[in-house]
Amino acid sequence: MAHLVAIVGAGPGDPELLTLKALKLIQQADYILYDALVSEEILRLARTDAQCIYVGKVYHDGQDQSERQDQINQLILDLAARGRIIVRLKSGDPMIFGRGAEEIRFCKKNNLNYEVVPGITSALGAASIFGIPLTQRGKNSTVLFGTGHYCEGEFCDLDSFVSVLKSGSPIIMYMGLNKLIHLATTLVENGIAADVSVQILCRVSQPRQQAFETSLGGVGALLSSEKPPMPALIIIGEHVGRLR
Repeated sequence: MAHLVAIVGAGPGDPELLTLKALKLIQQADYILYDALVSEEILRLARTDAQCIYVGKVYHDGQDQSERQDQINQLILDLAARGRIIVRLKSGDPMIFGRGAEEIRFCKKNNLNYEVVPGITSALGAASIFGIPLTQRGKNSTVLFGTGHYCEGEFCDLDSFVSVLKSGSPIIMYMGLNKLIHLATTLVENGIAADVSVQILCRVSQPRQQAFETSLGGVGALLSSEKPPMPALIIIGEHVGRLR
């Protein structure tokens, strides 16, 4: 077990938000298998002789995601057989919508010596950067992370979204921008007030980051006049206005 596979969180994009351990491993790696959202600035921290291999998945890119993950797993196994340091570099944190669990199971199944290095997930990075409190004393003590994925034509966790919002706590949506109008309409139909705040935070921590602020009732009008770029994170809640 001379080889080492490191599943590393790269954070939301700004290289200064890397952990020291992540930086050390990136600089030591012989091979870096990186996702679509890993910034060029972070990749430039690698050794000049390191081989950086793109293994990203992008929304509607035509790839079969399960098949693509199998290919990534096989690549990890093939490179590990060479006894070199492999960094599997993921945006955000590997264990939050990052398929980290699948790659850990693969490493265990194949007796690969591995470690996992946490990163700042975009939800926490966005909240701090834009001054949006996710918890506040006397107001809420719960935060729900979710995605815009459908199950049989409806949002997979709709009941949970509604319950958390009615409690006064926020929900944070990854990968939900294309379905935000539908989500806003559905939440209002399920009893969430139309004036509840909606924050759309794009390219978090990167040079061209942008923020858009509206309400559930104003989502349609905002998206008809503005075109928030991806990747975008959405924070919805009664108490998620930006601190001023």
